[in-house]
Amino acid sequence: MTNHTSEEKKGPQEGKFQGQQTPDWDELVNGAVRVGTGLGSTVLSGLSEALEWVGERLESARTPERELPFAQWKRRLDRRLQNKQQSEAMALAVTGWIFAGGFGIAAIVMWALSAAGPEALGITREQFLVFPILMGCFTPLAVGFGIMGGVGVRKYRYVRRLRCYLRLARNWVCDLTALARDSAVPQERVQKDLAQAVAQGDFPDAVLEPDGKLYLDTGRLAPQPPEPAPQEERAPEMDDATVLQQEGAAFLDYLARVDGKLGADAAEELVQMRKNCAAILGFVHNHPEQLPRIRRFREYYLPTTQKLLDTAQGLGDTDVQHAQEIRRDITGILHTLNLAYSKLYDTLLQDVSLDVSTEIDTLETMLRQDGLTHDFESDFKNGSSLSR
Repeated sequence: MTNHTSEEKKGPQEGKFQGQQTPDWDELVNGAVRVGTGLGSTVLSGLSEALEWVGERLESARTPERELPFAQWKRRLDRRLQNKQQSEAMALAVTGWIFAGGFGIAAIVMWALSAAGPEALGITREQFLVFPILMGCFTPLAVGFGIMGGVGVRKYRYVRRLRCYLRLARNWVCDLTALARDSAVPQERVQKDLAQAVAQGDFPDAVLEPDGKLYLDTGRLAPQPPEPAPQEERAPEMDDATVLQQEGAAFLDYLARVDGKLGADAAEELVQMRKNCAAILGFVHNHPEQLPRIRRFREYYLPTTQKLLDTAQGLGDTDVQHAQEIRRDITGILHTLNLAYSKLYDTLLQDVSLDVSTEIDTLETMLRQDGLTHDFESDFKNGSSLSR
């Protein structure tokens, strides 16, 4: 009886012990599934990013930058800023702050040990000298890496603002006032950031004009050449000088037609612009070698000027506030363009002035060598008397 009772008591205990040691297969399977799912998602995410990168590179090689639509071009430039400059700035900031923190803590520890004195540390004065020396070494390192981290943070914020401006751009031409309003950044900061981006090439082929306009790619704003005619009807090709002469004559005729339609102030500027443009075109006609120097004048400034004048004419005679502001702005930019065209003409004349000075010096040298410079009339009379 006793043995039987003890065995009955022992049985449940052993069953309970065995139940605790028995593995829960459902739990193990679920855990394996979770781990596999996490690994699979990580691998698929990495493969997706790699395929996207390869696709962009293939598309970049297949489609030139000049042929991309604005949305795709903007997305490509934004990704380039993120992957290269923003990543570099982040790495610079993180590295700088990590090392600055490490060396800063080490310098503080060395300073605390130096302040305690050798007696409190139980070391000799010679051994104690190592703490001030290390503090003097760690402190400039901490400061230097701190500056490095600050530069990285500043560059990171700068690139982040550029990406914000780029995402807010809706066309190849952006207004700085609108960008400042939409990005909630002061207009002075926006202008400073964009000037730096244009100067450093962060926005390639971009131009920031004094009128508060940012042209993201000036090459796209130039008028596209007409499609060539079929082979049997194709006209003989003209050289650049002839094409410029025709385009310049058409632009001068356009200025003459616009004269008197935009008010007295604009009329004065248009008369002056016609003189400046005629002078530039005439100079290049006589000096075809100077044609490459006015490429932007021909491909961008003249078409953009005509576009602005068309806009002003499209306003009609209305006197609403916005129409008056647009007319005033266009008149102001006409004055700025006249100053620029006058400066361009003066720059073109500098090379000719140098050539003329060289020719005059050479001519005077030859006259002196022939003995004809001190008194030409006496030389002529002496030559005549000797012949007799």
